[in-house]
Amino acid sequence: MAGKIVTYTATSTISQEDANNSAIAGVAKQVKSQITATQTLTKYEDITDGKSVLGETYRAKNNVKSNVVLKGVQVVPVKADKGFKATATLDMDEFTADLQFRLKTLKQEIANLEKSARKAIENRVYVNAANDLTEAKDKVDEHNFYLLQLAEVYPLDDSHRLQHGLPEIEKLLVERLSSITIMTTSEQNFELTRSEMPAWEVIVKDSFGPLPNFPIIARQSKTLSERRSQKNGTVSFKLRNVNFEKGPYVIIVEPNLPLELLKKTGLASALEVPYHVRKARCEVKLNCDKIANVCSALENALSKKSIFTTTDEESGAPELTAEIENTFRGRLGFISSFDFTISIKGDKINFFTTAKGVGRNEVDATISALRKTDFSALQKQLMPICGK
Repeated sequence: MAGKIVTYTATSTISQEDANNSAIAGVAKQVKSQITATQTLTKYEDITDGKSVLGETYRAKNNVKSNVVLKGVQVVPVKADKGFKATATLDMDEFTADLQFRLKTLKQEIANLEKSARKAIENRVYVNAANDLTEAKDKVDEHNFYLLQLAEVYPLDDSHRLQHGLPEIEKLLVERLSSITIMTTSEQNFELTRSEMPAWEVIVKDSFGPLPNFPIIARQSKTLSERRSQKNGTVSFKLRNVNFEKGPYVIIVEPNLPLELLKKTGLASALEVPYHVRKARCEVKLNCDKIANVCSALENALSKKSIFTTTDEESGAPELTAEIENTFRGRLGFISSFDFTISIKGDKINFFTTAKGVGRNEVDATISALRKTDFSALQKQLMPICGK
């Protein structure tokens, strides 16, 4: 190390690239940098007075944050009698200046986010405050990481100290959010006959009254809808694809905020809107020309979708005809396997599906295939007819 220039010469018996990398790694060790030796090689050609000079410039990017560039590192191949040789040079002034500029920029960005978050809390736009706070915390971590890098190669003083009021802002935000209530505007007693809910409303309030422009989600195993509250604090939902075939039969309503904040404020699962399901019963007249065991298995499979067979001649139930065909696939020991096509047809009804079945014989395989068949599509076709 001579002055503020760091150099390192390395040799390799493998390749010029290996020598280059070893030279850069040597520089890195000298300055006790935490920067990895993963480098990007940029080739260049300078033409001066008609003469061409080839060179290679390396720019190292930190493997934690990609926007810090180790500026000033240059690698020059050196002629060697045997193997490969390279010298890497690092200008410490340029390197530390880049780090200090990034630290200064981060300080300003954090200060701007603090100011923005405080203003958002004052204006009751809590989601903006939460976003600003999250971003500011990330930048604090980034600042601390770069500061540790700089401390390895440069004397620090009070000017490098990061001062911020993020804990105070978070405390204020948690206090404000903890006062929020989310309630339904009327008693709800939903009975669903399909996987859709009629429109319903909730109202969001904080300690100052109805809260506008507040993000609310309705979810089950996934988010079903996201809405923002209106000026009067109300949020309207009309949900599709809610749990119908199986529960839980409850909608969770909560703010669309970071989970950490929801836990601190008690707003996780802020409101539960229950409902119950009434699966419409559909009776059909089924023409099945297979043996009794197979037809019985088909009727059992249909009953799981609230489709029941009737023999009442006076009934106005839709008439359906079932056809089940199979193709033998093979046999393994005592077990045979078949590919099945199952079709059920009637007036305005046309259901078709394929299935696979295995069993000791054709009948067992057919029953196995029917048990695994999903008749949801047939149920959907029948409901408008049965509901009349």
